[in-house]
Amino acid sequence: MSHRFFPRTLPGQGNAPSLLEFLALHCALGVAFGILFAAVLILIDLGGIKGLLVESSDPFVPMLLLFASCALTFGALKMGVAIMSLPLEAPDEDDNGEEPPEPRQPRI
Repeated sequence: MSHRFFPRTLPGQGNAPSLLEFLALHCALGVAFGILFAAVLILIDLGGIKGLLVESSDPFVPMLLLFASCALTFGALKMGVAIMSLPLEAPDEDDNGEEPPEPRQPRI
């Protein structure tokens, strides 16, 4: 049974993670960045959003929507980037760094 090659995601990590572990780690990082981004938006009062939330009679729902949408967007974005950065195939074990020879061209 051949093993799939996934790059290390954390320095010093011994074994390569499974695909689900790889995606879960990147999704969690994206969600964390999304929550941080939403918190910074509120703290710097970009576009008067903090004032709108403070003056609202029920600020829980808009804050939940803001944080959830940012977390979902950033999590999906981070997972997409992680998938697209995977190598297409496993490195050859007998690869010595040389280019493979060019195939012979047929004579016409």
